[in-house]
Amino acid sequence: MNHQKKSSDRRLTLLLILVFGGVFFFPISAWWNYSQIQQAEENSNRLLNEEKWGAAEQAARNWTRRAPQNADAWLALAEAYRQQQKFEETAEALGQLSDSDPRILKTLALRTDLLLAELHDPEKSLETCRRILKIDPRVDRAWQRLIYINAMMLLRLEMVKQIRQAIKLQCEPPEAYVYLLLSDSLNFSNGAPLVNSWLTTHPENEDLEVARAIYIARSSIRQSMLLKESQLISGGDQSLITNCLKKYPQNCEVLAYFLEKSLDEGDLKRVAELLEHVPDNAEADSRFWRLKGRYLALHDQLDLAETSFQQALEWNPYDWRARLGLAEILRRKGAVKEATEMARIGNRGKLFSKKLMELQDPRSIDRDLLQEIGEYAHDCGDIDVETSIQRRLNMTPDT
Repeated sequence: MNHQKKSSDRRLTLLLILVFGGVFFFPISAWWNYSQIQQAEENSNRLLNEEKWGAAEQAARNWTRRAPQNADAWLALAEAYRQQQKFEETAEALGQLSDSDPRILKTLALRTDLLLAELHDPEKSLETCRRILKIDPRVDRAWQRLIYINAMMLLRLEMVKQIRQAIKLQCEPPEAYVYLLLSDSLNFSNGAPLVNSWLTTHPENEDLEVARAIYIARSSIRQSMLLKESQLISGGDQSLITNCLKKYPQNCEVLAYFLEKSLDEGDLKRVAELLEHVPDNAEADSRFWRLKGRYLALHDQLDLAETSFQQALEWNPYDWRARLGLAEILRRKGAVKEATEMARIGNRGKLFSKKLMELQDPRSIDRDLLQEIGEYAHDCGDIDVETSIQRRLNMTPDT
């Protein structure tokens, strides 16, 4: 009995030691950690002010380890990295802020610019823009970046989707209307070198590889470019796009390129073969309906051709080639009045598209051109775009 009592007393004593030890230890530990955080913060700020970037980086890294939820710590670390031109690390640090921090939108905007300008990373740029819009769907700068990147990558359907979403939120960039009207014929003079630089960051990205091949195939023979493999390639070269057809036989951009090329060359057998490879997700792409309509019209299947051209215009009312194709079908079927009106709108679209393609900078769209786009949208039956443009015009009355 005595032995059991002594054991019980020892356990009680040990328990009391642990309890009272904890009472004193945890406040001391918390105080110690707080003092270390304060010291790290002071060191970081002092070293940044003294422009001792390497030492500031070490101090800021210590600060983030001790206070991983502290936004100031991450911003200090990002600045130390930036001053040393460690741009990848800078971008990573800027991305550590919480979505609830009041500086998050400005910080993520800086991260997006850094990812594009210094790191040539469109994928992370797109991710960052989506994060911004999840926090605040009305940040027009994020919409502008999203639309721009997808346009340069020739991701037409995604680009159009984003433009329509931005229009509904009334935060679309002015150049969005130009991209929307030219969505079936996107081409940029700086497309090849820009996408080529993005490929150095993402060499396995199918969309980038295809976009570069198309830009080069469509560029002037007088132009040439050095690929990342140190290979000099001339404008108009078909080798890259031909290789893409072998590598990505169901890629929509590749198929559309060769379908149009084969139709222009009159190779209808090749057209039939290519049409069989068009994937289901191309249904919303007006180009395939239009190209199919051309093929059917050449085989005198007028009813099916008419349906194809109409489907093209359902998906993209600005497809002037589809309008002219439909006008010809209507004329051949004897619907002269309807054919004349369809041809009128189609020819207007043809001339207008040429005008838009000649713009030096789509962002420099002026009031007169914006009004002209609104009138063309009215002709094409796009009420959303017409209304949006009228809203813009009302906000900036003619002086």
